[in-house]
Amino acid sequence: MGPDKAFGPLGSGLLLRSAMDSYGSDFATLDFDFSCEDLVPCMLCDEQFQVINDEQALLHHLITVHKFVIGEVEEIADLRQYVLYWNKLRTLDLRDYCIVFNTNGEPGSKLPSETFYLLCKKLPEDKRLRATLSQLKLRYIINQKEKERRDETFSRKCIYCSETVTGGIANSFHHLTFKHGFSLGNPDNIVNGARLLNILEEKLSKLLCLCCEKTFKTPVLLREHMRKKQHRSLNPKNKMYDKFYLLNYLEPGTPWQEAKQRHDTENESECVDIQPQETEQDCLWTDWREDMSTSMTCLFCSFTTSKVPDGLYHHMKNYHQFDFEYSTKNLTFYQKVMVINFIRTRVRDLQCHMCPAAFPTQHSLQEHMTEALHCVLPSSSLWEHQQFLIPVMNNDGLLCHLEDAEVEDEDKIIPEDLCEYKNSVLEDDKLREEIKGTEEKELDIPVMCLFCHYTVSGEESHTQICGHMQEFHSFDFTDVMGSLPFYSQVKLINFMRWKTAKNECYICGQSFKSTYNLEEHRVISDHLVVPPSSLFQDERWLQPVLEGDGLLQRLREDGDSDEELDSFDLCQEETVFGEDIQIPPSILSNSAIRQELLENMKDLVIEEQDS
Repeated sequence: MGPDKAFGPLGSGLLLRSAMDSYGSDFATLDFDFSCEDLVPCMLCDEQFQVINDEQALLHHLITVHKFVIGEVEEIADLRQYVLYWNKLRTLDLRDYCIVFNTNGEPGSKLPSETFYLLCKKLPEDKRLRATLSQLKLRYIINQKEKERRDETFSRKCIYCSETVTGGIANSFHHLTFKHGFSLGNPDNIVNGARLLNILEEKLSKLLCLCCEKTFKTPVLLREHMRKKQHRSLNPKNKMYDKFYLLNYLEPGTPWQEAKQRHDTENESECVDIQPQETEQDCLWTDWREDMSTSMTCLFCSFTTSKVPDGLYHHMKNYHQFDFEYSTKNLTFYQKVMVINFIRTRVRDLQCHMCPAAFPTQHSLQEHMTEALHCVLPSSSLWEHQQFLIPVMNNDGLLCHLEDAEVEDEDKIIPEDLCEYKNSVLEDDKLREEIKGTEEKELDIPVMCLFCHYTVSGEESHTQICGHMQEFHSFDFTDVMGSLPFYSQVKLINFMRWKTAKNECYICGQSFKSTYNLEEHRVISDHLVVPPSSLFQDERWLQPVLEGDGLLQRLREDGDSDEELDSFDLCQEETVFGEDIQIPPSILSNSAIRQELLENMKDLVIEEQDS
């Protein structure tokens, strides 16, 4: 392949012709096909090696067979072209090009002396070669990225679901980010994205976690692990992914974590005002501060940052003309949550949040919002609904950084300010014993899981049930109930018990043959959240479905103590269970019991109407 033909995609080829003038005929041995993954012969013999994905085999061969070392190999932009160039060393004296050093040359050494050759950039020719290859590779990658950006005919099935995404390679990454919560970086910084998606799909088909790269028995367990551990990102220690990110071609040899950190620091210094220095008193509380390193994604595009919210606010203000802090300064904490989730829902569905217009790609949606000046706060009638209290993105960093101003109440009353009460009714010993006996009796009422037959009784029953539902059913009971009013909690519990009794999904209403099949559907379909409030707001759900329901009797109204729930450690280590553990069948799966419950429900409704 001639140089002009091989270099055609790079444009005019002026850089290549200049390099060939400098190096002469030595460059004639190169093919400049930076996408080629063919084997390359050793620089000193005819044995061939694969160097694109793993260069260790070649390096090990050179040092063990030829006593030859390549210095700073990680800084070479394209090792294949580099090896092809230095194939001329076969006919040359290595001492004229390499640094020579001998080992075991000390007097009295029992080991034989060996001579090694080091080829490094201290040789001017090698230094120029590395610089030229770096420039050529960078221009090739930029040209390749431009081709991918302009190709809107690209379509592909999502690697995580059955949906086919069209409109370009960037839309496939947008879909993974906004639909499934994957954090793969900005699509504008990813090159050869189709190959990257193929690699990720192959790993998932082999039941490998993309982040920790552990293997699981079934797809259900893999998805559950990735959801619980927030492992919807790439393994940062796997260098195989480096070639798919433009950042790695800007500074060859620099670890991408270090380059990204320096890049983020420079951006932050430009967009974030200098904060006042901490006082000595503030430093004393350093260990108490929460680690707020959760990544945050823009409301309108895929820009992501792990820095302070000011960096994201600055981006939205300068690139989308949306001042989040100013626009939401008069909103309560929960109103801000609803606004964020409403906008994320519309952007995920490729719809403008200000008008009913829909678009085929994320790029066209962003162009519309920019041209129509629709990056503003929508009317409260659109977003002020309870359904938008449920997060749209998993582990949404922007929601985590919202501040609840209602928590800081300067006029709160502390116990020391209360007056001492005398002649209390609780001074009666008999009355205290009666109350104590009633409390102990209530604690003996068993508590049954909302999804299976698992039942616990005793003082710690509530804590054990919460832990069971979170560990085995991925349902955070404490968090869900903490965001609902008391009577909505009652309705939700009765509604979910009724759906479990009928083996129906409480989100989509689909029926199944067994509780086990229902549980499998919940995990695969990600139906692990609170159902829309419209499904369980009917007053009939105030009637208990399960007689003597211990879970209902342990619900707390406003003002009740949080001591019991605070004792439950939500950060406990999660247990990943295998196929051999079966979820026990529900007590409500029996048709006779369900019929009896239906009749009890009818009798309760009749009694209520008569009263």
